[in-house]
Amino acid sequence: MIRKTLGRYRNRRLLGALVVASTVTAASTIAVVGVPGASAATSSSTPTASINVWMVDNGKNVDNLWAQLASQFDAAHPGDHVNVSITPSSGNTYQVKLLSALGTANPPALFFSWGGGALQQYIQAGKAQPIGDAGMTDAGKPTWTKDFLPSSLGPVTFNGKLYGIPILGTQPVLFFYNKTVLAKYHLGFPQTLPQLLSDVKTLASHNTTLIGLGNLDNWEGLMYLEYFADRAGGPKVFLNIQANQKGAWSNPAIISALTDIQTLVKDKAFETGYDSISWGNGFIDALVYQGVAAMELMGDWDLGILFSDNPAFVKSGQLGLGEFPSVPGGKGNPADLEGNTTNYAALASHLSPAQTYVAEQFAAWAFSSHAYAAAEVKNGLVPLIAGSSGLLNSSPLKSYLVPVYNDVAKAPYFQYSWDQALGPVKAQPMVTNLGKVFDLTETPQQFAKIMNGYQTGS
Repeated sequence: MIRKTLGRYRNRRLLGALVVASTVTAASTIAVVGVPGASAATSSSTPTASINVWMVDNGKNVDNLWAQLASQFDAAHPGDHVNVSITPSSGNTYQVKLLSALGTANPPALFFSWGGGALQQYIQAGKAQPIGDAGMTDAGKPTWTKDFLPSSLGPVTFNGKLYGIPILGTQPVLFFYNKTVLAKYHLGFPQTLPQLLSDVKTLASHNTTLIGLGNLDNWEGLMYLEYFADRAGGPKVFLNIQANQKGAWSNPAIISALTDIQTLVKDKAFETGYDSISWGNGFIDALVYQGVAAMELMGDWDLGILFSDNPAFVKSGQLGLGEFPSVPGGKGNPADLEGNTTNYAALASHLSPAQTYVAEQFAAWAFSSHAYAAAEVKNGLVPLIAGSSGLLNSSPLKSYLVPVYNDVAKAPYFQYSWDQALGPVKAQPMVTNLGKVFDLTETPQQFAKIMNGYQTGS
């Protein structure tokens, strides 16, 4: 069940990011101009091999980009061949197919993956290996790591080793707010939890909802738990949970976060029926741009969706972006981010030395260049490639995408979405019980006790 739910979640995220592609470029393919190639002549001592690369895409041009990169790499590396296969969706079909292929004697050398628990299950099963840079390192790390914003590598770092390289734009979660609604009631965007709670009461007194929320699928409410817990206790709170420490869900920051959520519910911060509305149907976005609700908490993939559904609202500057408020006395840095850092290419185990060499060389060359970042921007994505913020000026959403890039660049910590980070065994009961917290049928203490039952640490 959780995989099906997460599949819809991811598809909506990718769709939201890529919807802008149709407004940015009408071309059916993306020309990759100026991508730096390796030496046209390959030394006779350099290993050569043929490798398969598996990617996931919803059909919005990225597959053409990846195929073009493979052709360019082949031309620059005589004897090598990179074959890119595309799966048109990110649901169960790909994951089932991948799991089977990784158990064969000829697995895809590089494969599309999410970070956190989704990738960790392959690592623990011995199906994925650390991804280097064809033997080149800088202070013990692959040389390509310096080409990416540091916060992007946390979800694929396990035991000090890197198991993935970023391949798509970043997806932090932020508040999207209607400036006109807040201005009507002489309010600014709330910077602290007390301000947020005060705004709830102010708007409620005028029969207006502060926060639009579609929590039918429960992942939507998870973003509140993630942020409240980080703001109260800092990154270590969830890292202890992820590390399977016994009793970690009873951390005071978790109890505080769940209590804050229930305070929002009791104060009527959300619209009536929030727990029977799915965010994916566009209803919540409409509440915000129509002024029925002042704001919503969502990932930056929603920029493309809002721009597609109501371009006038976005172009007029009525849309505002805000970071999650701080919690008084909290240990977390208000600049910390939650969300899906990005998607990754991972390196399979059980490859020949030559295949490993070619796969690492292709990955380091293909996904970290300035030209690749430019192609991502053309697809409405916010690259994680360092120094690419200037490229965002070519996007019709530049006034939003540049701040998103800057937020990610300065973030002291970027926590991968908890449902992705924990994997399905823990994620399903987590979101199910969190839904009960939002419905006020389960207390914070009951939630913690249930979830502690899934911790196996001593």
